[in-house]
Amino acid sequence: MATAHAHQSAGSQAWFALTLAIAALAASALLWSEARADVPEPVEIGESDMVRLSEINEGALLIKTIQPGRYIPAPMVATDIDLDISGPVVRATITQRFENPTDAWVEATYVFPMPEDSGVDRLRMQVGDRFIEGEIQDRQAARRTYEAARANGQRASLVEQERPNMFTTSVANIGPGETIIVQFEYQDVARFVDGRFQLTQPLGLTPRYIPDGGDYQMVSTDSSSVPDASRITPPVMPASLEPRDQLRLPVTITADLDAGYALGEIASLYHATLVERQSDGTARISLADGPIPANRDFVLTWRAADPSEASAALFIEEWQGETYLLAQILPPAELGADTPRRARETIFVIDNSGSMGGASMRQARAALITALQRLEPGDRFNVIRFDNTMEQVFPQAVDASPDNVATALAFARRLEAQGGTVMLPALNAALRDTSPDDDSRVRQVVFLTDGAIGNEAELFAAIEAGLGRSRLFPVGIGSAPNGYFMSRAARLGRGTSTQIGQVSEVEARMEELFTALERPVMTDLDALFPEGALSEIWPAPLPDLYYGEPVTLTARLASRNGNMVIEGETDGARWRETLSLADAHEGHGIATLFGRNRIRALEETRFQGVAASRIDAAVLETALDFSLVSRLTSLVAVDITPARPDGTPLASRDVPAMIPDGWNLDAVEREAAPLVRHAAADARLFAARLAPMAGATAADSAGLALPATATPRQVLMILGALMMLLALIWLITRREERLW
Repeated sequence: MATAHAHQSAGSQAWFALTLAIAALAASALLWSEARADVPEPVEIGESDMVRLSEINEGALLIKTIQPGRYIPAPMVATDIDLDISGPVVRATITQRFENPTDAWVEATYVFPMPEDSGVDRLRMQVGDRFIEGEIQDRQAARRTYEAARANGQRASLVEQERPNMFTTSVANIGPGETIIVQFEYQDVARFVDGRFQLTQPLGLTPRYIPDGGDYQMVSTDSSSVPDASRITPPVMPASLEPRDQLRLPVTITADLDAGYALGEIASLYHATLVERQSDGTARISLADGPIPANRDFVLTWRAADPSEASAALFIEEWQGETYLLAQILPPAELGADTPRRARETIFVIDNSGSMGGASMRQARAALITALQRLEPGDRFNVIRFDNTMEQVFPQAVDASPDNVATALAFARRLEAQGGTVMLPALNAALRDTSPDDDSRVRQVVFLTDGAIGNEAELFAAIEAGLGRSRLFPVGIGSAPNGYFMSRAARLGRGTSTQIGQVSEVEARMEELFTALERPVMTDLDALFPEGALSEIWPAPLPDLYYGEPVTLTARLASRNGNMVIEGETDGARWRETLSLADAHEGHGIATLFGRNRIRALEETRFQGVAASRIDAAVLETALDFSLVSRLTSLVAVDITPARPDGTPLASRDVPAMIPDGWNLDAVEREAAPLVRHAAADARLFAARLAPMAGATAADSAGLALPATATPRQVLMILGALMMLLALIWLITRREERLW
């Protein structure tokens, strides 16, 4: 009886499991059919659209097809960048020329990087000799306007923000062999770093790692942690298709600099430039060797001939009946120079994921080694490394004894790049403070990474929740680090960010960073205005100030009479700087910068628990008021004249991005492998059992891999349900055999 009862019970459970599997399969099919109902049918690619590599006799962007050895020419994008610099204020005009090399009507989509704090506020589209001015709209309304124009055969362009440092340009109805020009403008402000002004124009697009997908750009499926993954993962040009002597995404750059004071050294950190000095305070900068590829950020720096002249900059703009102020004030260079060095607890976090392969890993290792060698008796430290796994050299922070430092140095020298970029566990471990009441040491987290992740929001929330008394200092590694992650992480972490673009810069950049870390912080910063003069100020409150860093703020004023006073506390002493509002220089674009700073501050309140609906309402209102592209607004331009003939199909093509200079593409492509290895191992037994039914050999099944592809998730759901169904049938059969 006991045996029969067990058999009956097991049989009931098996049939129940089988029923669940069938239900899952049915649900997957239903989801697939519903999803398909909302997805327009893609234009079929004909043989005439495809080419072989042997047929290409000039530079061309090529997209792989499912037919081996056959490619589709992608739209070509050439970019011209004009920078107009007045004091610290930058006005940039970016012109993108979309060329259609095919015989079909094409819609082109181009994802490109931007400065993380820039304010995009103007769009124009040129068709022939006509210019169409864009207008700012709610993001969904702009998308509807664009899609209606696309369907009607009208030429249209749309500029959307995917991240504060990543934008997308879409251009619809580019005719065969036709060129359409899209031009947009943005406002920015140059940083002041170690006695020099610095302007960064991002050119390289850092591929984002998607934690749930487990890959860099090879997977473009939206995930729970990155719901817009498909929008931030454009295709990547295969390195094998990039002859070194050809430009794929050519870029030209010119800059007109009017500093407002006598100029000293002007330098481009990573590109050869020509500098024409037109007077003591003005210069024109251009690329020395013609167009450059879009695979390394352009960084321009300049100094004042007399550094004291550049210590304060105050600009005012009257715009739509309002007065806007930009202030950039540098405290005295001797600030805290004689103050004794405070002991520190420093947690070093180093990214050794696949995207850090090649030059980036060498830079990161060198930076970590330099930092470890600066530790002194009385300091405490630890080292954490991460890819898709995490490892700590010590269970918790230890004294900086010679033996402990030697152990950490040996660990650092062995690091190699591999695996995925699963950053959150390492960040949480670094912020975990085992002695929160220890006020004898300053606690600092130095985070070395290229920031090649798509789940920034998760990480920002973790910083806000776990910072405590720690201060976070991101160090951007490589030719095109994720500046948005670096700058916002530094602000939320009440620290500063540093960029290391090549190995030769490691020593100088780490020297700058540790000069800041080892000097006292100016706290309790405040901006004081005459009564009734101030309407609104951003950022609010002002951040802590590190040695050599300026105070930069924007404000809306009710009056420009009287003085503005900046003051703060440093080592028990009060520091003050007084500036006359009436003597401020006339500036342009200050209102745009104020609007952008307001949006940035509003967005960051989401990590402080402010309701998302309130944030969205305030961001949308600000973006529309200042005509800014934001998370919730876009710029759209539509030509009223239809161009594509009725009934003529329209092919949609993404423009592939270039791999940033110095990246090891092989390491990036291998990055997904560790994430699927365990799943593949678990699946091998199943595959071997099921292989005969599928007509495969056991050897084929034993070598089963789980490739990272762009297969639609509906297909994967159906395949998963089928595998679950087959698995349950096999398990039922095996269990029935054992029970009998």
